[in-house]
Amino acid sequence: MKTDLAIIGAGPAGMAAALAGQECGLHVTVIDEQAKPGGQILRQPPKQFTVTGWLEDRVYREAKTLLNQASEKSAIIWQFHSAVSAIVSPGVHDNFTLIIAGQNGIRELLAKRVLITPGCFDMPVLFPGCNLPGVMASGGIQAFVKCQQLVPGERFLFVGSHPLQLIVADQIVKAGGKVAGVIFAQSRSRMLALLKSPFTVLRNFDKFAQVGAAIGRLYKAGVPITFNQTIVRANGEDILQSATVAPIANDGLIQKTSTSDIKCDRLGICFGFLAATELAWQAGVECIWDAKRGGWITIHDEWMRSTVPGISVAGEITAIAGADVAALEGQIAAYGCASSLGSVSLQQVEKLSVLPRLKVKRLRRFARILTELSWPGASLLDQLESDSVNLCKCEEVTIGSFFRMMQLNPHITTANSAKLLSRAGMGLCQGRYCQYSVTRLMARQLGVSENKIGAFTSRFPAKAIAIHDLLKCE
Repeated sequence: MKTDLAIIGAGPAGMAAALAGQECGLHVTVIDEQAKPGGQILRQPPKQFTVTGWLEDRVYREAKTLLNQASEKSAIIWQFHSAVSAIVSPGVHDNFTLIIAGQNGIRELLAKRVLITPGCFDMPVLFPGCNLPGVMASGGIQAFVKCQQLVPGERFLFVGSHPLQLIVADQIVKAGGKVAGVIFAQSRSRMLALLKSPFTVLRNFDKFAQVGAAIGRLYKAGVPITFNQTIVRANGEDILQSATVAPIANDGLIQKTSTSDIKCDRLGICFGFLAATELAWQAGVECIWDAKRGGWITIHDEWMRSTVPGISVAGEITAIAGADVAALEGQIAAYGCASSLGSVSLQQVEKLSVLPRLKVKRLRRFARILTELSWPGASLLDQLESDSVNLCKCEEVTIGSFFRMMQLNPHITTANSAKLLSRAGMGLCQGRYCQYSVTRLMARQLGVSENKIGAFTSRFPAKAIAIHDLLKCE
């Protein structure tokens, strides 16, 4: 099978790119692991479910309009329940082979241009008890509620530094669940700093309205919202039973002698998000480190073209900035691909991209402010750690054993070399969830930048493939 533009990911960036690419006369194919388009922000219910009032908030309106427009375009080729395990280029600019694994085994797609829009995932945070069943990413909890109105627990506690936890807590309450509290590591004044700029509020009114309405409903439901506190430990024998929290002093130090326990069977952690750059690394795309904006993020030019000719990037993979920015970046990326393939002139796409560029510039400004306000700080993350905590959950490599390995092997200065000796990153997730911490801890220990440490080498398959499917390949 052949296509002009292969888009990996059917979230806002992928959907907007598909529409723009088709508008410019390209044959477009979109590959996504889910059963329907929309990504995580518009996670749709399964066919067997009917969800009343699915994502009714105004903040989802534009994204849902985009979803409807993309779904109605019959000329777009959708490949769902499919994951791209590799992007192979034989060195010819207009000739990429995508290795795709799905329900029908492994297949290949030949593409002239590739656009990677994989989105992001919740940043794992290391603290005692973080491996207990019941400790979840807030985004994972939201996935249950958003698409099926399922409440995956009895009593929820949310702890973190990102406003998303307010939205998830509100969705849990509206779905009939109980929330013990929402705890922010920042001070109340820091969280309200956004309100000091009336222009910022007016330009992003829907987002502020959604958060404000969520806070109102939470207070009405008796859910306490507290500030200057953080998680210290998750407690339980074989499953989460309570969470220990502690106040944070003005100097940023956690007061671990003044702790309190809160009963809960689900603990939602929400300290930020990481860009899903595994496939980009595997394809040879150059990335740089930005701890606040997503860890490893991709380098790109004004048309969203990466450092690998023929491969473009868009959305959270370029820096965490939200669905609106992702959609605009996808649109610009598709225009760039169309121009490079000659389906439209550079002058045409420059005209088409004027408005998207103006919008994305404004939205990125808000995204940068939000990132600064919600960043928990390296000091807080450092204080939560202890030697007994698993750095790599898959291989059960503790922070203490990892540091001992580094002390015994002072020549180890890269994430790859540390992976070989410690086995951190060799498990089922292939370092997806421990790479951020490994890179950050090594940089801190060695006193160098994270870019010096580098990332784990991403190899085939970037996504898991069933062995019986591999055996069928020639």
